[in-house]
Amino acid sequence: MDFNPSDLQRMLLDSAERYLSERFTLEHRRSLRETPDGLDTDAWEKFAELGWLALAIPEDLGGLGGSMADVAALATALGYSCVSQPFTSTAVVAPIILAGADDVQTDLIEEIVGGSARIALAHDEIGDRYDYSEPRGTSLTGGGNGQVLNGQKMVVIDAPSATHLIVSANEGDELVLVLVPADAAGTEQSPYPLYDGTRAADIRFDGVEGGVVLARGHKARDLLAKALDHGRVAYAAQMVGSMEADLALCSSYLKERQQFGQPIGKFQALQHIMADMFVATHQARSILYFALSTIDASAEERARAISLARINISEAYQIVARQAIQLHGGYGITDEYDVSHHYRYQMVLEKLYGDAAFYERRLASL
Repeated sequence: MDFNPSDLQRMLLDSAERYLSERFTLEHRRSLRETPDGLDTDAWEKFAELGWLALAIPEDLGGLGGSMADVAALATALGYSCVSQPFTSTAVVAPIILAGADDVQTDLIEEIVGGSARIALAHDEIGDRYDYSEPRGTSLTGGGNGQVLNGQKMVVIDAPSATHLIVSANEGDELVLVLVPADAAGTEQSPYPLYDGTRAADIRFDGVEGGVVLARGHKARDLLAKALDHGRVAYAAQMVGSMEADLALCSSYLKERQQFGQPIGKFQALQHIMADMFVATHQARSILYFALSTIDASAEERARAISLARINISEAYQIVARQAIQLHGGYGITDEYDVSHHYRYQMVLEKLYGDAAFYERRLASL
């Protein structure tokens, strides 16, 4: 697999780095905390205009047909600018399920491309601890047009800004994936911000009707596993981008901060810390490439590579984000410095769709 940037990736990175650095400044990101759902609507429209929301969608469904390497390149740029918008949920995870459904959701995919639809995956339940196996406590009962969804989901990432939800449930002993409007009658959301400002919600489904069954049984399990793995890689790429931002921030700070009449970057002890951060970040990018090289392999091989990648990137973030704060001293924990935002950002990303302990268990089971 060739990891030299393609023409598409160079174009993506050029437009992304320019736009995101101008739009998602520290002050702007802080202002988004005051919004009810954390969504930057103007930026989301720009994402659609730039084609970012169409990147992972097949060309025959109106997308750009980009590879996961293309998505990872864009996700790295999002991470570098500490962007907490529903990109991965809507433009990476959801299209895999919608495009692979028994009845392909062409109209909804077109709305994703246009920026008018945002999708959240509602899968985690009380006590799951990243248990992505069956059965689900949420149930789908009845038949035909009388199907009813009941149950509760926890920590549904990006749900407050979503227009639709993809819900995992059990229909008898069979796993089903059900598409419902986020504002469907009987749906009650309890939204809240995560540590970095990303929005999530606990959702209760009480007699929700009108859901569309996307897939059942083995097909539902395979689609869910594939979508989650693609989302895991996208989040990993965002972590790598954020770690690279930490390197740039620390390098700049060590050149500017003066102590004993010279920049503190001249002190060998701090140079050693920067060297450790540099190595950890580049190892994280290398293991990300390894995960990308297996994205189209068998489910087991893909799961093994992504688990290894997420474990290694989790360890790298512990080195990079924490040392970045140490290098900034007391400033590093204040809300007025970018480095504290990147620390919270990486901490949250590391937990999405499984933490290091989950991937260690998953790897041991393969």
